[in-house]
Amino acid sequence: MYNYIIGKIVKKDVKKNLCVVDVNNIGYEIIVSENTLNDLSEGDIVKFYVVEISSGLYTSGLPTLYGFVSQEEKEIFLAFKENLTNVGPKKALDYLDKIKDNISQFKTAIITKNYKILTSLFGFRTSSAEKIVSALANVELFSKEEIKEGINIDIYSDIVSALTNLGYKEQQVKPVVEKILLQYNITSETKKSTELISKFLSLVIKELGQNQ
Repeated sequence: MYNYIIGKIVKKDVKKNLCVVDVNNIGYEIIVSENTLNDLSEGDIVKFYVVEISSGLYTSGLPTLYGFVSQEEKEIFLAFKENLTNVGPKKALDYLDKIKDNISQFKTAIITKNYKILTSLFGFRTSSAEKIVSALANVELFSKEEIKEGINIDIYSDIVSALTNLGYKEQQVKPVVEKILLQYNITSETKKSTELISKFLSLVIKELGQNQ
């Protein structure tokens, strides 16, 4: 069993979302997500964290390698495949493509059971969002708390979502949102409202402007 593969991309097959990676003159066919394939070029040196599945998308019962640019993406792919009913490798890759640019926010949506983020930001249908939350809420990968203790994660999630929709980078805004919510003592006991979200959204944007 492989954990990761490092090599040079010598071929891309857009139709099959597949690339061939040369490792010491051996070519490995590795299936990746559509977004990952679009980000790669022939000649790139890559490191793929891989999963080997006995029956692949384009082979009949033969082992197939699926590649991911990070260990986290690999774990999420496996979580989709192993915990969601009627979800095989292809659907798991499709789901991963939807969330790969905002993985931490996806995790927050699972923790807070925020169906709105799953449907509006990631494009899941309501029925799919409900199924995903139900299946993943108790999976260790998604139950790990990534937000500082004491913060109202529902309010935090809404503010981060609004900022990313405005074009801010998630990793840029998260520490600022945490800082301001802690500063104003916005805890799990704080009642969420549209006015409160708007107020703190303005405060965060002001803080981000001062940091530039």
